[in-house]
Amino acid sequence: MNYSLIKTFILVSLSSLSPLSYAATQVHSVESSNPTATHSNGETQPPIKYASLWADKSGATHIKTCRIEGLQFKTYAPPSAPQWIGVSPDQIESIAYAVLPPGYEGTWHHAPGPQWVITLSGKWSVQTTDGSVLIQGPGEMQFNADSSSHPRNNDPHVGHISKTVGNDPNVQLIIKLKPNVRQTMNCAD
Repeated sequence: MNYSLIKTFILVSLSSLSPLSYAATQVHSVESSNPTATHSNGETQPPIKYASLWADKSGATHIKTCRIEGLQFKTYAPPSAPQWIGVSPDQIESIAYAVLPPGYEGTWHHAPGPQWVITLSGKWSVQTTDGSVLIQGPGEMQFNADSSSHPRNNDPHVGHISKTVGNDPNVQLIIKLKPNVRQTMNCAD
């Protein structure tokens, strides 16, 4: 994982808290298999992949691999050299840190609303109601969009279950979006 891309993602997410605006950017999400790539100032944007945890209309949850596109290759803080930059169109409600201790095993739940979870250290796993398991480590990120999950006749589980993996705590940065915000970064829609 390219940590400078994660740093850029965090910077652009934090920048959306201020009135600073990059209106010309068209940051968006595509499925990871989409062959389209962003080109800016003669450069091709490197892939920024993430996992999307989402609920279908029946309430079951799934995982899909997505990619962020639409960044621009330009100077973010003049006179620094150009880098890939783009402001997420999502509106941020809060930024929090979470630490899952070694041996942590949560219960079935759904995210309190749309949110980004970025793994800073340690590893953790997420299991969805379709049985998929995603394991993430440092530098990996996930978009949680499963708040519409609900029990079904054949499965009382809701959302997902989280666990630590290994003997180290899992440290996360959680960027919670405002309620009812249009989820522009969920490629699973």
